[in-house]
Amino acid sequence: MFDAQLAGLLSGTLFRKIFNNEQLSLFEYNSLVGLLINNNIPFDMAFVSGTRKNPASLQLTIHVNPTATMVLVISLEPGSSVFSPSP
Repeated sequence: MFDAQLAGLLSGTLFRKIFNNEQLSLFEYNSLVGLLINNNIPFDMAFVSGTRKNPASLQLTIHVNPTATMVLVISLEPGSSVFSPSP
């Protein structure tokens, strides 16, 4: 059941925007968090405020199972992210 819910969310408009590296608005990000909560999908998030050097960005970590996670970095402004992929 969990896999079907997650697959449905991943094929949605918001995730397609993330996968296409499109800028997400704060409203869209809040909608994404609401979808994860409503579907009881565990996640963590972190926020880094923008500076003159780096844009504001969010890191969303979705816990698929105890050994697999999906890390998504979402830029809230044009430019590259502060977060870097973990090894």
